[in-house]
Amino acid sequence: MRRFQILVCDGPSCGITHESDRLVTLLKAGIAADPELKTRCHVAAFNCFGRCSEGPNVFVRPLAPNEKGEDEPREVSGLGFYPGMTEEKVATILERHAGEGTPVAEWVEEY
Repeated sequence: MRRFQILVCDGPSCGITHESDRLVTLLKAGIAADPELKTRCHVAAFNCFGRCSEGPNVFVRPLAPNEKGEDEPREVSGLGFYPGMTEEKVATILERHAGEGTPVAEWVEEY
């Protein structure tokens, strides 16, 4: 089964203005409550996606076999960027993108 890293922007805009820390709390709780996600998903902070006005921003990316999910990557790219995350959307992303491996087409963007 694929492993995922869920990056949550903690830059000044997302972190302070958009309170991205509440999304981190929800993601970690959702992962902890699901035995399958607990073994495959990691939440990590990301410095800034550069799309501050759209925050809080989240990026879901697959992890390489030996890659540690707790470590912030130097850069990210690909289909997995979710701008303007809400508490409700986070639950759906955990279920569909992280759980089933299918990006949520109506919200996801190429980054």
